[in-house]
Amino acid sequence: MDIKKIDDQYSVMAQPGIDDIEQLANAGFRTIIASRPRNETDDQPDTETLKTKAESLGITWHEIPVEPGKYAPEDIEAFARALQSSTDPVLGYCRTGKRAIHLWAYANAAHHPVTDLLSKASAVGYDLEPLRGDLEAYRNQRVEN
Repeated sequence: MDIKKIDDQYSVMAQPGIDDIEQLANAGFRTIIASRPRNETDDQPDTETLKTKAESLGITWHEIPVEPGKYAPEDIEAFARALQSSTDPVLGYCRTGKRAIHLWAYANAAHHPVTDLLSKASAVGYDLEPLRGDLEAYRNQRVEN
């Protein structure tokens, strides 16, 4: 299990297995945000089984399934609401962790400098530089509203 801590509130990992859920609870995670659509691949663990296990251990579960690179405003807003309403620490996951870090960056773009978000992501191995322009545009749009 390779958990990448972005900040004190949020960490990212690739797809967890059922055995990982108890370890995540023991590690102190209180919320999981799943950004992977159900049945995306044949080898994907059953999302409902993961959710049931997590909730039985006191972990709050959110699902905001997105296709890679397709982040609609309503997905970003749902992710931001999930982050804001969640008990820390929060774990986000998808197949590789990339969608989970992208949604985190978009959700935080309106409230934090984009350079800070890029730096935090880079520190744990995620290059968000290709999203810089989109993140800045999203930030400007959100700040204006």
